[in-house]
Amino acid sequence: MNTILCIDTASDRFAIGVDRNGLVTSMEDEARQDHSRILLPAIANLLGGDSPDAILVTIGPGAYAGIRVGIATAEGLALARGIPVYGIGTLEAAALATGSRDGIVIQPAGRGAFAAQRWAHGEPADSPVTATPVDLEGKNLAGEGAGALGGIEAGARERVEASLRDRAPRIRAGTLETGAEAFYLREPSITLSRRQQAAAS
Repeated sequence: MNTILCIDTASDRFAIGVDRNGLVTSMEDEARQDHSRILLPAIANLLGGDSPDAILVTIGPGAYAGIRVGIATAEGLALARGIPVYGIGTLEAAALATGSRDGIVIQPAGRGAFAAQRWAHGEPADSPVTATPVDLEGKNLAGEGAGALGGIEAGARERVEASLRDRAPRIRAGTLETGAEAFYLREPSITLSRRQQAAAS
């Protein structure tokens, strides 16, 4: 387990990172709602010819399509190489990135809302819920979007680096369970295409 790849596509900006024997390199870029087209070339560029021994991927909550693409990419690469995939929640990754032990960790969840989870003594104290900026006013916040609300900001790249720092030693030690199942707070907002609407009329 010398080389561990991490993928985070839970935001409008995606990030990837590689832990090579404890040395972490990472990059972040604008996805422009096009994770599927630009993610694989970015991974190939960051790996620079190396082949990962394991893959860690952010499982949500966050951008619905982004999470799906990230997990599908991780599972496809893992299947092709015969290597394990591990998942980490977006809110836990943000808590690790900000060092948040007590307060509310948040992640944009679309439609102007946030996924929010209360943490106490470095552990989740409640299940994640959907919250508005008004709900979060005056709270001790950390995570993506927290900076604009007076909290500690942490984006995709910070989450990737923190995830690798926490999970890579456990992956190498064989103490982490494999698997990466997507976590969504709600179903996506899907509308019919014009063709489907015309066919239904």
